[in-house]
Amino acid sequence: MRTEPSTAKGRATVQRVIDAACELFARQGVRATTLDQIGTRSGTGRGQLYLYFAGKSDLVAAVVAQQVERVLDAQRPLLETVSTAADVRAWCTAAEQWYGADDPVRCPIGSLVHELGEQDDAARAALADGFGRWRAVLAAAMDRVRQHDELAADLDPDAAAGALLAAYQGGVLLAGATGDLAALRTALAAFQATALVERSR
Repeated sequence: MRTEPSTAKGRATVQRVIDAACELFARQGVRATTLDQIGTRSGTGRGQLYLYFAGKSDLVAAVVAQQVERVLDAQRPLLETVSTAADVRAWCTAAEQWYGADDPVRCPIGSLVHELGEQDDAARAALADGFGRWRAVLAAAMDRVRQHDELAADLDPDAAAGALLAAYQGGVLLAGATGDLAALRTALAAFQATALVERSR
């Protein structure tokens, strides 16, 4: 961001711009969206846009950072309660239920990967940081599962977290391409079958 807003009005303007960009990027893609469209959608003039953002790449990075925070804010309350294989299975079931019959199957941050241009270094860094932080939350959950002796012996918590994140992202990508949630369900089921050892109680 070129200039951090110092007033409530400025912060509201920046948030309005980022929200408009999020909506347009999701609907028509990053490359197809222009700054003029974002300005029109947010009710913001070009002068205001360039006051706060150095250009489109700068705004894309801000959008990625916001989407990362939204995903992590939604995930933490769920994942911080995970401590058993049954909890992981419940999370996987919930992941399938996040998508309604008429909703597009897409991850708010994963879907941005293929939208970024070669010059969007700041956005790629924000995206990589977001995936790293998401994986860390998953790894903490997998460590609690390991402490219950319900994680496969050949998996360490970080590797399990990486596998679960890959299963989710890959499943969402395939489900989005086919319009069939079975792809996500199959990917998550494969993770559960190989990573979890549920003990009888």
